[in-house]
Amino acid sequence: MNVLILEDEQRNFNRLRRQLEEIDTTFHVEGPLANIQESVEWLRTHPTPDLILADIRLSDGLSFDVLRQTAIPSPIIFTTAYDEYAIQAFKYNSFDYLLKPINSEELAEAINKVRRRTLSDTHGEDMRRLVEYMYRNNYRYRERFLLPYRDGYISVQVKNISHIALKERTTLIFLNDGASMNISYSLDELESQLNPDIFFRANRQYLLHIDSIRNVSNYFNSRLKIHMKKYPDTEIIVSRERASALKEWLDK
Repeated sequence: MNVLILEDEQRNFNRLRRQLEEIDTTFHVEGPLANIQESVEWLRTHPTPDLILADIRLSDGLSFDVLRQTAIPSPIIFTTAYDEYAIQAFKYNSFDYLLKPINSEELAEAINKVRRRTLSDTHGEDMRRLVEYMYRNNYRYRERFLLPYRDGYISVQVKNISHIALKERTTLIFLNDGASMNISYSLDELESQLNPDIFFRANRQYLLHIDSIRNVSNYFNSRLKIHMKKYPDTEIIVSRERASALKEWLDK
């Protein structure tokens, strides 16, 4: 079985490839395809894969746009961090999905379902209906969060966030005015809810707003160091593997 993976995080791709190889050593894995343009180009110039594993959010938009532009007949299993609206859409339209971090047993079960199911002539129509459903219902990125604050709640607009950090298993939002507060979502969940044109996942600990970055400097071993406007003492190191993605993101 030829399996194509649409995923913009190398570590997620590596984990998924290992899981696939453990399920069946005969799987041939292609990817990762990290953005819409390269995904569309690949699908138009290569044989149709037997299965596609597609992250909802790629580096430059939604994987639905890839599928809408190519209209491929391959069965698709979507992957996503927890996203209530997306999950509702998948259930409504009978598409398979897996929540990150992906469990190997659930992955194997989803693949077995694909193997048992003969692809129907309505697959393309089902995909078109799913895409229309998502856009008709204004599937979009977060604009604000309602967070506990003192003895009540406060609405925090995304534009006022400097960065989001994982510290000792607690996720904290840091605002441009110097305030910080807990949020119940994980970084993976927040990454899936925030516009990738505005927020960048620097590493496992930090998610950054583009306007919060003062500058970027070279660091040891081909890594990069990000300097923050409002939090100059915060040290954020980007790995060699993520360095090119950061430069591409800043150059859009």
